[in-house]
Amino acid sequence: MTYMDDSKIWDQLLPYLEEEKPCIICKSQTFEVWAKIYYLEAKKCKSCGMISVNPHFSDEGLKLLYNNYFKERQKNVEKKTLRDLAYVIDRDWVSLFVKGGEVLDVGCSGGLFLSKFSPEHWERCGVEIAHDCSEYAQKLFDIPVYVGDIVDINLDNKFDLVMLRGTVEHLNNPISVLLKCSMLIKKNGYLYIAASPAGNSFAFEVYREKWGQFTPLEHIHFFTVKLLDRVLKSLGLSLVTFHYPYEETPYASITSDFEKIKQDIVKISQGRRDEITGSVPFPGSVFLALWKKVK
Repeated sequence: MTYMDDSKIWDQLLPYLEEEKPCIICKSQTFEVWAKIYYLEAKKCKSCGMISVNPHFSDEGLKLLYNNYFKERQKNVEKKTLRDLAYVIDRDWVSLFVKGGEVLDVGCSGGLFLSKFSPEHWERCGVEIAHDCSEYAQKLFDIPVYVGDIVDINLDNKFDLVMLRGTVEHLNNPISVLLKCSMLIKKNGYLYIAASPAGNSFAFEVYREKWGQFTPLEHIHFFTVKLLDRVLKSLGLSLVTFHYPYEETPYASITSDFEKIKQDIVKISQGRRDEITGSVPFPGSVFLALWKKVK
C-alpha cells in the first residue's frame, strides 16, 4: 500500500473538502461525473471538456497531504529509478528547443529533475512548498529553492525557461500560478509543462477511475494541450510544440500494454469492469508541451 492509498490520509483530509467550484477554464457550472474514488469525483465540464476533481481540498488540506509526500516517494527504489530515467528524457526533449540560460522549476520537489540540467549551461533554482525538499535540493545538488507558494514569492529576476514538471495537475489554483509564471518569463523565453496527465487520453476514457494517472488526492486537474493553450494564449504565450512520450520511456512494454488494454476493453463492454485491477502505460496518457512568450 502506498502513502496515497492509506485510508488514514483520506480520513484526515475529509474535513478540508471544499464546495464545488465553477470550471477553471470557462467558469461553467454544468458537469458530468467522469470518475470517482471514495468521496472524490472527477467531473467533466459540459461546455469546454475540462476534467477536474471537484470539489477538492483547501490549501490547508493540501499542505497536510504533502507533509510527508516527498519522503514517502523516495522509499520506492524501483519507481525512483524509473523516474530518474524519465527526467533525462524530458530534459532532452526540451533541450532540443532551449539550450541554456536561467531556469526556474516550479514545484521542483527535491530538485531531482532540475539536477539533470547541467550547471555549465543553466543557472538553476526552484520553488517548492515543502521545507524538506528545499533542504534536499540544496544539500545534494547545490540548487537554491524558494519555499512557499510561487504566487506569493517575490523574485527579482526573470527566466529564460520556467518549468512545471508533474506540477500543474497538483495545483489548487493553476490559473493563478500560470499567470505568475508568465510574468517571470523573459521576452522570447519559454514555459515548459511536462509529464502532465492528459484529460483527453484514450486510456482515461477506457479506464476512468482505474486509470493509473487518476490519483485524485494529488492529481486535481486533467488538462489537455488545447485547453492549456487557451489559457496561455491569453497570457501572451504561443504554443511551440508538444509531444506524448511513450515508446521511449522506461514504462512502456508495447506488446503487453496493447494486449492488456484490448482485453480490458472487452471486459468493460461485457459489464466486467470490476475484474480490471488497473491500467497500463499507453500512448497519449501524458504530455510535454512548450510555449514561447511573445508579448
